[in-house]
Amino acid sequence: MTDQDAISFHLTNSYIQSSQFTFFSGFCGALKDARKMTGRNVETGAKDSTNSFGHLGSWLGTIGYLSLLDQIGGCFKLTNGPVVDANKSGIIKALKYFSNLNDNEIDAIYALRNSFAHDFSLQNVGKRPGLTHHFDVDNSPTNPVIVLPTQNWDGIIANKSLSNLTKINLQALGDTVETLVANLIKLNTSNQVEIILAGGKEELIARYSFVTGKKVI
Repeated sequence: MTDQDAISFHLTNSYIQSSQFTFFSGFCGALKDARKMTGRNVETGAKDSTNSFGHLGSWLGTIGYLSLLDQIGGCFKLTNGPVVDANKSGIIKALKYFSNLNDNEIDAIYALRNSFAHDFSLQNVGKRPGLTHHFDVDNSPTNPVIVLPTQNWDGIIANKSLSNLTKINLQALGDTVETLVANLIKLNTSNQVEIILAGGKEELIARYSFVTGKKVI
């Protein structure tokens, strides 16, 4: 198996069933879970009005998408792409490699991940100004993915205001991750993605491939 084949297996091996077991990539399992929780078609990622389980503004579904970004940034880089500090979060690396968001927008999305995943809140006080935000989230079909404040919030609760409020559209954020995933798969077909795990393709397959007794999605 080549590196390209291993990446393709990781990104697209949804479910392979035998008589007793189901084999799947953890990436695909997580992507389907994120889609299910955010009211999307679990196979395509398209918004699906028949999905009564989730909704487009789901915080839990958004955490799923953000976890996928962490995994992408920890596993892959764009061949001949920008150089990103290896110590940066996987989310930051994924968005810098595979999206068109600028550094301030990427920092805000990373801060939202911290807010949601660490204590299910709408504020994050980071080690630098770019990671300190208080958020308003919506799931508008038209609003942009992110609207940055006109001034940075200083992390003091009493100083929260509309002028230092960061707005993030969770529906658009889900769309952004779906587009990134589709682009990643396409780039891999032309051999423009490389594995950055220390153990290479062997680690990718061993670490993120799973077996279960029964298909659950």
